[in-house]
Amino acid sequence: MKWKWVLVFAVAWFGFGFAGQPAQAENNMNIEVKLPMGGISKYESWMRLEVTITSEENDVAGYVELSRRALPKNLRQANMRQPVKLEKGKSTTLFFDLPMQMLVHDWYIHVTQNGQVLKSEKLRIPFPKDGQTIGVVDEGGNTFHFLAVNTSQSKMNQPISVHNLTPDMLPDKSWLYDSLDVLAISSKQGALIDDAQLAAIKEWIKLGGVVILSAGPDQDALVQRFRDILPIQTGQKGSVPLAEALRDYAGGKPALPGDLGVYNRNLPLYVAKQSGNGLFLFVNYDVTAEPLASWQYNPLLWQNVMAQQGVTTVLENKRHYDPLSRSFLELSKKIPDVQTPPPVWMVVMWGSYVLLVAPLAYLVLKKVGRREWAWGIIPGAAILMAVGIFAIGKPLVVKTNASYSISEISILDEKLAKARTASTFLAVDKDGYDVIVEPSIVAVPLSQGRSDYEPEGLTDGSRLLSYRNLPYLTPRQALGFGVLQNIGAFDVDVRVEENRLVGKVKNNTVYSYEQTFIEVGLQRISLGALKKGEEKQIDSVLEWLFMPRNLEQDSPDSPEERRKQLQEGVIGYAQGGQVRLIGITTEPVPLMKMQEPHQAHYWNVVNQNVQLQPQADGKVILPYGLLNAVLSEASGDYETNTGYLWQLGKGSITFELETDATNLELKRLLVPLDHSSYRPFHIEYFHQKSGKWRTVERGTKLVLAQELHDALTANRTLLLRFTNSTATRLTLPTPFFQMEGVRKW
Repeated sequence: MKWKWVLVFAVAWFGFGFAGQPAQAENNMNIEVKLPMGGISKYESWMRLEVTITSEENDVAGYVELSRRALPKNLRQANMRQPVKLEKGKSTTLFFDLPMQMLVHDWYIHVTQNGQVLKSEKLRIPFPKDGQTIGVVDEGGNTFHFLAVNTSQSKMNQPISVHNLTPDMLPDKSWLYDSLDVLAISSKQGALIDDAQLAAIKEWIKLGGVVILSAGPDQDALVQRFRDILPIQTGQKGSVPLAEALRDYAGGKPALPGDLGVYNRNLPLYVAKQSGNGLFLFVNYDVTAEPLASWQYNPLLWQNVMAQQGVTTVLENKRHYDPLSRSFLELSKKIPDVQTPPPVWMVVMWGSYVLLVAPLAYLVLKKVGRREWAWGIIPGAAILMAVGIFAIGKPLVVKTNASYSISEISILDEKLAKARTASTFLAVDKDGYDVIVEPSIVAVPLSQGRSDYEPEGLTDGSRLLSYRNLPYLTPRQALGFGVLQNIGAFDVDVRVEENRLVGKVKNNTVYSYEQTFIEVGLQRISLGALKKGEEKQIDSVLEWLFMPRNLEQDSPDSPEERRKQLQEGVIGYAQGGQVRLIGITTEPVPLMKMQEPHQAHYWNVVNQNVQLQPQADGKVILPYGLLNAVLSEASGDYETNTGYLWQLGKGSITFELETDATNLELKRLLVPLDHSSYRPFHIEYFHQKSGKWRTVERGTKLVLAQELHDALTANRTLLLRFTNSTATRLTLPTPFFQMEGVRKW
């Protein structure tokens, strides 16, 4: 019996010893996770996790893994890994870049070695911010505080948050600033921004960001570092009378007495300059200077400044992307020349074997007196059938390694473009392969989870994605975004004259296009194929349309219809007064590429925003359907299935015509209410100055010119109300309208 107790003691000793090893490793290892800009994030942006690993007593050669919390044993657990080698007493830092919407769930950082978890740490990430986010770089805690009050009064009624940042918190990658809508900098602290941070900020402006820079007399340091965007002469300090300088922005409030010191006495207080899709706003004084800093109407002043200088327009025209780019991922799954057999064929073949071949074989063997042979012949036939299906069916599905890449490239100028891309990879005879990512692209390997995409794969944190231990003929995907340099731009010179779009376009990009068109709101004008260097003249009718030709339909009936639907999801529609030139090309754009020999397929959308030119009289016409009309208020019996056509009975619907989404000084608004669709309704527009609703005579156009500004709301929108006093439901199209004006900037 004594030897049994010795055995029990030995087993317990070894058990406790092995159980204690991971705990000992955990005590000797530290994981620290940092987020850019103190953790500021937005749901529609990407996030970088900066993971620092420190080992106090042991060398480590393993992996750092980003994994979901423990799942039931019957479910697969996805994770993304990076290799790590660490000497005793030293630290190393790794980066994981992912869409923020992936990180709102529970995630863990594991350090593993030989399949054993050495250290585990739960991620604690602040929940993403809603609405608009403003970052402030200044030594004072309340500098630019008035910006939050200003934007909270915007028509979008979004929550506003202001965060104080120090120069050392600013990233040196432009995409990390996407968690902000506005970056406000005072010249005092801004002078501490280093060159890499400044280059990232300038690139972010081109990508659609807004930077507000404030500088008073003799604050040259940062102002001159932005001279490539807005050149401002130095040595011109002085002071200006406040009452005169603020006349256009005070909104009728009592004039503020006194003078204000300015950086350049020859400039107005506010100077805006567009750069790419974004805006740089120079404030020609120190915003902390009195008497303006504590003026009670300072928030109202800035509300008017933001609107008149175009900041509000840029923010509200900003396209919000799905960071997971699901349309891209779904479309990339449809690899050309890869034909998945219909499941019904598998059912038919195996059903035929089970119900026909096997019973007949048994009956024949029984009849000839060889029934015992059935134990070998019937299973053997099943094996031969499986081998035959594999040998014949595999080449029908795919003959070689293949990939399909879907990319959207938005041209900002001839030197810079931003890109989004997704790829699906399929290996025929390998259970692993590597994918090389272009240096300017940020990418994440993905797999299809139970309900959505999940990060899964091995990465070196920069240019290499690796897929290992893959099931046979299992596709894997990758998602990425970034910038492209020197791909050229379209030279576009177009204007609207009456009801026609006229002008020319020349292809100065590095690609040729199988199909090109100009998109004006929900209208598309086809230009056909466009080769490199080719120029085309444009003279096309613009229709009186706000609604798309194909309203929302049921689920597509065929794979080809589904493909077209996904392609539309990639192309998208212009919003908020934007005209776009769009080209489709299948030329190779290898932003992510398998290292294995393979057949690569591409489908790329290249687009560029177009600014409509003025007519001979200096006016710019924004045609029907370019600007939005949104539902403001509704009552009675109403519904819609499309968002463009409404059914209204015994009630009213009020639309808000968004004339503010433009940089025009508005001169004329026209709504074609004489269209037959509107005649059954009683129509009114709200006259802001008088505070009353005014009736539009039935069967006439609504034209506002002299009284236009008196009719617009504080948010520069027009309220238009349609009333049906009968119980019968009538069809009401969303009203389309045309704007005319003179460009301000």
